[in-house]
Amino acid sequence: MSEESTDFEDMSEFSQSSASESRISFFANPNNWPLFYHTARNMKTQQLAGIAERKIRQAVVPRLPIDFDKRYEQQIPENLSPHFGPIRENSKKLRQSLSETEREENRSLAADAADGRFTFLNRPIDFGDEINWNHEKMDEYPLLWRLKLQSLEHLEWLFLGYDDPEDARSLNHSFERWFLSWSKENPIGEEKYLRRSWIPHSVSLRVLNLCRYAAWCEKDEASTPSTALYRAIYKNALFLEHHIEYEVGGNHLIENAIALIVAGVVFRQERPEWKNIGLQILEQAGNSQFLEDGGHFERSPMYHVMVLQRYITASDILRDSGHELNRLHQVTQDALGFLYKLSCSLDDIPLLNDSVYGEQLPASTCLEYGHRCSFTPNSVDLDVPEGSGYRILENDIGTLIFDVGEIGPPHLPAHSHNDQLSIILWVDDQPILTDTGVYDYAPNARRQYSRSVKAHNTAQFDTVEPIQTGGRYLMGKRNAPIVVDQDTTSIAAEFTRDDLLKKRYTHRRRITTFNSGWEVSDIISGDLRQPVTVRFHFAPGCEIESHSQGFSIYPKTGSSISFQFSGTESATVSQSRIFEYFGQESQRPVIEAKGSIENEIVTEISIKSDETETFRKPEDIG
Repeated sequence: MSEESTDFEDMSEFSQSSASESRISFFANPNNWPLFYHTARNMKTQQLAGIAERKIRQAVVPRLPIDFDKRYEQQIPENLSPHFGPIRENSKKLRQSLSETEREENRSLAADAADGRFTFLNRPIDFGDEINWNHEKMDEYPLLWRLKLQSLEHLEWLFLGYDDPEDARSLNHSFERWFLSWSKENPIGEEKYLRRSWIPHSVSLRVLNLCRYAAWCEKDEASTPSTALYRAIYKNALFLEHHIEYEVGGNHLIENAIALIVAGVVFRQERPEWKNIGLQILEQAGNSQFLEDGGHFERSPMYHVMVLQRYITASDILRDSGHELNRLHQVTQDALGFLYKLSCSLDDIPLLNDSVYGEQLPASTCLEYGHRCSFTPNSVDLDVPEGSGYRILENDIGTLIFDVGEIGPPHLPAHSHNDQLSIILWVDDQPILTDTGVYDYAPNARRQYSRSVKAHNTAQFDTVEPIQTGGRYLMGKRNAPIVVDQDTTSIAAEFTRDDLLKKRYTHRRRITTFNSGWEVSDIISGDLRQPVTVRFHFAPGCEIESHSQGFSIYPKTGSSISFQFSGTESATVSQSRIFEYFGQESQRPVIEAKGSIENEIVTEISIKSDETETFRKPEDIG
């Protein structure tokens, strides 16, 4: 899913599409220098060495008088004996987990692709009769678009949309032709090969898609894949074995692992060690990348679903191959438990950090996939010190999630936002307060906005960002909230920002839940007398009506909600942006409450009563 071969190539390559002057000005600006220092300072030596090695390979390999592609071809055994049984059965379970609407969408995308029209990230390209693997339009799109094409993601549309290849024979003819075109036109060692067709992350997804596609084709004798398909899977897995992204880590490493496991199961006679390498990586990642509450350490629900799906797939395939998987089994079921907890108020994920809809399985589908593979979500506790930091406060009317955790792993901040002490809210299972999502990963104004404190439901000191961000993934000096007080109905947490420019402040937020609502208390203290802004971003479609005692929020359906403020100098309604899908921007209402430093700003949220607009705590009643 990540747009780059490494999440940190910002360090040496700021933009794929910006003019050279823009890149130079970004690096030349002293205000950006702390970004590079703190990003590099938190990285592991292996990461920095990996970036350097990849740059050297990219520069040197295409210039050598050696046919590297031919060398890989020569390592493929003349006679291959692939075994697709476990892959076929697992793909069937995945396909059966989809709703009919999801399957119909896959069939529609497959039909468009057969006519040459490909859509990724909600951006289309019409190739006509033949795919141009370096189409000029791709230079205008995020690099992730190219990665999806190079991953042969369109093959998913066939094997997820159709049970039987016979039902899609006319479509499959075009897909087979394009696969042969890819094999011919994308050799290993070409210019920019590690930034285009042979990015290891893209290779991983390509191996998985090719294996599932081949297993799907073998269901029908008339559609038995050609030897070229078997050879391509073997060649890609062999390349991946030599380019495992240990230096990148995170979700990339998990994608590498599942590809090697699947390839090792398919070629169990020729290369059983691939399976063992992948299994070892997954076991290590289970210990290092998953938190005490079962959440993935990048703290993005979208990426959590991505890696969880890979663990379900690997565990199911390996178990059917006779492996004992105690650790993988536990990681999978803990991660399912985390997803169940986080999405219990809706069918899909909250858009925390870098998350959008439509790029991974919906939460309900992922949970169903786990069920069909005989996994049961473990009961996990989100209220643990070493967890993701997402605390749930429920009452009779709804669910509030309070983010009191770190922004992400220090060495891997790529998908982290300035969402310290932010909240999201559902009432009557309807979204009321929402997070922002992400438009794409390009280093532009939308990217900076989606990561900013302004885009989240929290308080801001003046115009200061709690953590400086820049480029696609850069992040400055970190801070982390700590829980300072907690009981059964209330949580208080705070964080402190301190940098060399003396812009020091501490933000403390307390959330208290009652049967009829919540109270949100914010205090920002610091040395400088600057204004404070508390923002609440509402779900698209909500309507807001102001009155003398606050605001009434009218969602699309369900009960109206009252927001009342005290300790403020003003409270106004305007519009803010939300990116629910890659490449799509829409508007939603936002309330901005202004106050001053050291002054407590209290927001009272309750079901709006026809009789009174006044928020009443239990002790005020009777």
